[in-house]
Amino acid sequence: MKIMLNGETVELEAPLTFNELIDKYDMKRETVVVEINGDLPDKSTYGATQTKDGDVIELIRFVGGG
Repeated sequence: MKIMLNGETVELEAPLTFNELIDKYDMKRETVVVEINGDLPDKSTYGATQTKDGDVIELIRFVGGG
């Protein structure tokens, strides 16, 4: 299956939950928001929502500073 991830075409062997996708790219779940096809789903759904062929996904990482 192919998805568009942060502007790049990515081939996945099987669907992944959003949490699995975040883990695959060694990101911290606490600091990442997933945008899927222009929507921002609630973080409570990340463990149950899976990628689908053709999805356009942005993994947005928040960085604090001061």
